[in-house]
Amino acid sequence: MQAVTLKDAKRNLSQLVEQVLADAEPRIVVTEAGDQVVLMPLDEFNSWKETLYLLANPANAAHLRRGIEE
Repeated sequence: MQAVTLKDAKRNLSQLVEQVLADAEPRIVVTEAGDQVVLMPLDEFNSWKETLYLLANPANAAHLRRGIEE
């Protein structure tokens, strides 16, 4: 993942958002204090959340793993 400073992200927000949407590659935005956030497409974020939800249940996770192996 590429990182960008918050200052640069503010200055080029439209372009940054277009890039993230075009290549579906999240970007790390770093504040002056060194804190970090991730900018990513909403569809990708929702997919991650759904995967975490499905894998949180051990029985469901085992069922999914068996399905992948088949």
